[in-house]
Amino acid sequence: MTMERTLYSVSDLISKARAMLELSFKDIWLEGEVSNVHYHSSGHLYFTLKDNLSELKGVMFKSSNSYLRFQIENGMRLACFGSLSVYEQRGQVQFVTKKIEISGVGTLHQAFEALKNKLEKDGLFDHKHKLELKRIPRKVGILTSGEGAAIEDVLHVISRRSPFLEIVFRPSKVQGEGAADDLSNGLIELSSVRGIDTIIICRGGGSIEDLWAFNEEKLAQTIFNCKVPIISAVGHETDYTISDFVADLRAATPTEAAEIICLSLEQIFSSFENYETAFINKVESLSLLNKNKIENLFNRLMRLEPSNRIKTKKIVLENFNNFLNNYIEKAIDRKKIKFESMSNQLISISPDNVLSRGFSIAIDKNSNKIIRSANDLSIDDSFILKTSGGSLEAKKIKQIN
Repeated sequence: MTMERTLYSVSDLISKARAMLELSFKDIWLEGEVSNVHYHSSGHLYFTLKDNLSELKGVMFKSSNSYLRFQIENGMRLACFGSLSVYEQRGQVQFVTKKIEISGVGTLHQAFEALKNKLEKDGLFDHKHKLELKRIPRKVGILTSGEGAAIEDVLHVISRRSPFLEIVFRPSKVQGEGAADDLSNGLIELSSVRGIDTIIICRGGGSIEDLWAFNEEKLAQTIFNCKVPIISAVGHETDYTISDFVADLRAATPTEAAEIICLSLEQIFSSFENYETAFINKVESLSLLNKNKIENLFNRLMRLEPSNRIKTKKIVLENFNNFLNNYIEKAIDRKKIKFESMSNQLISISPDNVLSRGFSIAIDKNSNKIIRSANDLSIDDSFILKTSGGSLEAKKIKQIN
């Protein structure tokens, strides 16, 4: 008995295989790590999905790729929606992709967009609700983790640019369970501190999961209801959170947030000089106006009779003129004294005056950075000791706790 032999051509076999695969594996989700990412000039996206045992070529045609809202990069773990097929010219199995999500993060992105749209419709992002920051704050609240680099960056900038600022630091969880509640409570506590001018809420960069506490509706509502201006500085420059949209001002990084609130001494003195100039100009303008009024009134009186009435009015006007001039001069003197007092206060807390009072600054000889702790040096390490009368080189002999 001879078996009937069916003879396929290569193209026929591949075509039939394609039909079977597309019928059996249509509109499915496929998860894997992406590699060999290639954005073709035609607009198509080519890549490879793999796991520990196998890999599969993938393609996302231009018609679907145009709706992709993020850049695919090698090493990402993706969830792809599409159908299994065969590229007939090469006989190559491939996954034709219609939709791509970052695996495990797609749901968070969807939740982020949904809450963002809701709060925007509710008016929480409207510019009319934004509070204006005080140009020269005196007391600033900082809400962040006590262990991350963010608090160090903020304090470093403030100590360098505005050492006279009073800082109220409230440590808080910035990620994980309960972080949004802790941040909300921290904002309420800081806003109730007497004299707080501005609050900075910040943390360093991280994944969307790490930053998720700043995307919680509870924290957004707390920021919106806060009566103290808030600067949100969460993550890196490319990171955006719900807190950034609700806050009165967004800073790209914690360092930038500190720079926003810190006017240098030169900027402060410049502001005072501008105020003084504007005040003097205003006083001079008022003085000239009143002088013209007095002269006009005097001329009118001169045309009246009898002459004794003119003399009486003239005396009254001269007395008024003297009073006005004395008042203006005393007002100018008071403002000058106040300005000089404020200038002396600022100068008294400048770094040079601090050194002149007997303090010194230890500076690392190699890095030229300020030594903040005895633990930063080893025994026999040399360093520079800066004083008001000059600098000297010193060496750590032993550490005294």
